[in-house]
Amino acid sequence: MGDQGFRVHPGALKSYGKVIQAQAEQIARIWPRLESVPLSSNDFGKLPNAQNLYEAYQEHVQAERDNFADLLEILRDTCEGLQDSAMNYESQDVHIEASFGGGR
Repeated sequence: MGDQGFRVHPGALKSYGKVIQAQAEQIARIWPRLESVPLSSNDFGKLPNAQNLYEAYQEHVQAERDNFADLLEILRDTCEGLQDSAMNYESQDVHIEASFGGGR
């Protein structure tokens, strides 16, 4: 930075985008497994306020469903943004190289 400037490496952006994409895919596989564990109001037994506990659990499940959906959207958007940024830097590099005659 400063007088030296800086260099963005499009390959690094693409690599990080692939890491995020892999994480999103893992999360997309994990959530259905967690969500598929069924609990009924009877599973809370004879605890005091068992019905209230079950209702609170259902609210928690819905909140987590929303959180996972939001997380996946954020990860996918981040991955797409990194890929777009990398392509823009590559395009700019090609344009600059062509403007200076390929460095001749």
